[in-house]
Amino acid sequence: MRDVRRYWQEVRAIQASLSEFVWLVSDDASPVHVPAAQAALLLHAKSHRIAQDGEVAAHLAAEAALDFEARREQLRRKGIAVVMPLPR
Repeated sequence: MRDVRRYWQEVRAIQASLSEFVWLVSDDASPVHVPAAQAALLLHAKSHRIAQDGEVAAHLAAEAALDFEARREQLRRKGIAVVMPLPR
């Protein structure tokens, strides 16, 4: 019983040190945004680590590019052309 109690004490201590939501990354995946309770479990298990700012920024930029292309394709199918302004 002590081991289980100690496990949850450690998990709760990790959770208390985190913000409400945390970006985590594992060795083989892109960053994920999870609640502190879930993050504490993954960090305690050492299967994930807190993502660096650059990793999060790159992930968000890639998602934004995919969203933009998906929206552009939806408009193209409707016969609407997307014209980008020329850079100044």
